[in-house]
Amino acid sequence: MTNSVGKIVSINKDLYTVRENNNVFSLSVRGKLKNTKLTVGDNVEFNKETKTIENVLERKNTLERPLISNIDKLFIVCSNKVPAFSTYLLDKFLVLTEVNNIKPIIIITKMDLLNYKEKKELKNTLSYYEKLGYKVYKNTDVHKIKKEMKNNVVAVSGQTGAGKSTLLNIIDKNLHLETGEVSKALGRGKHTTRLVSLIYTNKSLIADTPGFSALDLKLTKEEIKRGFIEFNKNCKYKSCCHTKEEGCEVIKLVENKKILQSRYDSYIKLISEAKDESKW
Repeated sequence: MTNSVGKIVSINKDLYTVRENNNVFSLSVRGKLKNTKLTVGDNVEFNKETKTIENVLERKNTLERPLISNIDKLFIVCSNKVPAFSTYLLDKFLVLTEVNNIKPIIIITKMDLLNYKEKKELKNTLSYYEKLGYKVYKNTDVHKIKKEMKNNVVAVSGQTGAGKSTLLNIIDKNLHLETGEVSKALGRGKHTTRLVSLIYTNKSLIADTPGFSALDLKLTKEEIKRGFIEFNKNCKYKSCCHTKEEGCEVIKLVENKKILQSRYDSYIKLISEAKDESKW
């Protein structure tokens, strides 16, 4: 019998739920794959008669946290207040998407908590990202967000308490995902989503992933540099690190306020935190 091809949508210990079109199967793993670490999002060949996964197809990308594979788009949910908006965390997510060939969609929540001055400052910041080509939506732009989801595998990430599960409940009222209040003492939300799973909704597969306030990129300095797309376009020196080199166009653009200072600060901080030992 010819094997079928489907996608792993959830994992519970040694039981794998695989979706093939509109059908869902509960499968185990064939012996030869026992030492292979399968993830939600993996495309697999499976045998319907033996109810076993026979082979794992090549991945186009894998995120470590949340652990998920073959993502088309990453919805980066950013809160304005409680928790506070963080350009540093946003930049980390954007670098992650650039390096893994994932299309990022920035979604802003809790706009109603800002006063006029704060809204103006936020819009000025976000306009910079839009000029870079990144799409930015408010969580009330439900129709536009649904359009971004269609026929894609989407992960939803961001700070704990930013409103990821709330956003998904707005998109599909039948989901009834658990949401948690934000701790006033800590300024961040309680973890409500614990297991990664892909949910079929709006002709897409979307992952309600565990929220987190920290993101360990585990990228090299060169990968981080590649993730800041406007730096590479503006500097004439291909080997330039954009840190202290004389004549670096990126540094000049930061000084002339053509590149966001916070964006450059994120870059310097990420470079200093990089795991590799390469000397710049």
